[in-house]
Amino acid sequence: MSDIDPVVQDGVVVLNLKGRVDATNSNEVHEKISDEIKNGCDRMVVNFSDVNYISSAGLRVLIFATKSFSKNQGSFAICSLNDNIRKIFEISGLLSIFNIHEKTEDAVANLRTSSP
Repeated sequence: MSDIDPVVQDGVVVLNLKGRVDATNSNEVHEKISDEIKNGCDRMVVNFSDVNYISSAGLRVLIFATKSFSKNQGSFAICSLNDNIRKIFEISGLLSIFNIHEKTEDAVANLRTSSP
């Protein structure tokens, strides 16, 4: 997943992930999120439209991101979960801790109207 390039939409950083988010690449995703926070990012959406699998390592990265943005008074959301990934979030009991949206545009609009 070496092509995680952030895209800025209406002042919100969007990370478009692809393929799998697991132990082989979760550190890369973690570093990208950390770098964005260090560079002053206070609103981020992680787009899962092209992700077909997430492991516990990937879930840990998202929990880290949620906590980091919250600690820094920022806003964080995820979007475009397919049915299989949504089921993983549900089984893990994590649906309620994330700001989840159906589409990227909805997530960006939500973060634009929320206070960082």
